[in-house]
Amino acid sequence: MLNPSLENPKKPQDEKYEIPKELEVKEKVDRIPGVPYIDYVLVGGGTATYNAMLAIREQDPKAQILIISEEDQAPYQRPPLSKELWTRGASAKELSFIDWQNKRTSLYYTPKHSFTLIHPNENLNDKLVASQKVYLYNTTVSKLDPVRHTVTTPNGEIQYKKVLVATGGAPRKPNFLQNIPEAVKEKVSTFRTVEDFQKLEKISKKAKTVVVVGGGFLGSELSAALGMNATKNQKIIQVFPEVGNMGLLLPTYLTKWTTNKLQEIGVIVEPETEVQSFNHNPETSKVVVEIKGKEPIEADHVIVAAGLQPNTTIAKNSGLEIDPKYGGILVNAELEARSDVFVAGDVCSYHDVVLGRRRVEHYDHAVMSGRTAGLNMTGQKKPYDYQSMFWSNIGPKVSFEAVGILDKELPTVSVWSKDGGEQHGQGAVYYLRNSVVVGVLLWNLHGKIDQAREILAKQDKVKDPNLLAKVIDVHQ
Repeated sequence: MLNPSLENPKKPQDEKYEIPKELEVKEKVDRIPGVPYIDYVLVGGGTATYNAMLAIREQDPKAQILIISEEDQAPYQRPPLSKELWTRGASAKELSFIDWQNKRTSLYYTPKHSFTLIHPNENLNDKLVASQKVYLYNTTVSKLDPVRHTVTTPNGEIQYKKVLVATGGAPRKPNFLQNIPEAVKEKVSTFRTVEDFQKLEKISKKAKTVVVVGGGFLGSELSAALGMNATKNQKIIQVFPEVGNMGLLLPTYLTKWTTNKLQEIGVIVEPETEVQSFNHNPETSKVVVEIKGKEPIEADHVIVAAGLQPNTTIAKNSGLEIDPKYGGILVNAELEARSDVFVAGDVCSYHDVVLGRRRVEHYDHAVMSGRTAGLNMTGQKKPYDYQSMFWSNIGPKVSFEAVGILDKELPTVSVWSKDGGEQHGQGAVYYLRNSVVVGVLLWNLHGKIDQAREILAKQDKVKDPNLLAKVIDVHQ
């Protein structure tokens, strides 16, 4: 006779299994007595934060949201500060401009009065009483505690259910920005905020000579903007160490072509020029820009646009992992650095499923990473697999859109249209890595970004570069 226990064995699913209490998933955060609590805390006041807020409101309309921003501003767009606000039809006073749909648009996504404002000296417990509100708190966050679910401000702790770190970046400060003589400190500045724009806009109307240090996106856009708005008696001088504008991104022939176009609008471009320090000329009260191996340049004002440094202080103080190669805070596919701690925008180091680990400093990335983080904060599990685009306008004859990785060290295949008579007036440049297209630059060619994304997504080996001429039609 068979053993009864073997004849009718118990199946695992027949047994009742109780999850130990310490392993149970908590639906709510353990509240800390006396510490203000809010559902969603968004640290940073830029594009990523604003789009995270919109996504949260879509999924959780009754939630309370607290935006903590160091700037005394409501969330706003940064690209127009070096682009549209310098064009005709823009209003520096009202901070508005004419957009690509020919509509007047404010720099701000929504007016500051649309938020419930919290002043630094106010008691948060007295403010956080109503649901369905978005609060704006202009202060700083020094660190967060992922275990206790708190962020620390100068006025104490705030407890959260979910937190977003979207602290963006700050202008990089090279060595030559150290030890500037006191007499000219006010005449040397960086460019990032609304206040920076307002300051430069006023200076540009009076200064006879303005020097822009930097040949990348920001330096080239500001040089073009200042050059197009300059009077006959004004000089706009751009200096940078590369061989031409956007020299770290563009092929050599195209970076030199871009430099020529800037010179055509009156900008004095000095490539292969290395700034060493700034001095003061007591006789003229001007800034003296000391240059390695060349004559110094005197200026009424100097703008330094030498790139961006991700703001990772909070991460370092909070034990979050920093990407040693690209900078920024390391996250998983859902943009989560720790449980209930999400990261988006310029400060985010994420894994691009097509191109590998990246940290991107562009508007479209801030929009979509912010949105994805916001959705995931409400309980969704969406991977961030969006291929963001970026663009720039440098004077009236240089406008481009791009997607993927643009690096001058990569081999490229270019396809140019002969329409219009310009040698490089309109075309597409394909950047290859291991014979696979990893970046597409659309030069004065619009409406083709989705095609460019499709090319990247396929990751096909390019066996015959000539075939790329048939992929995107460069004749518009």
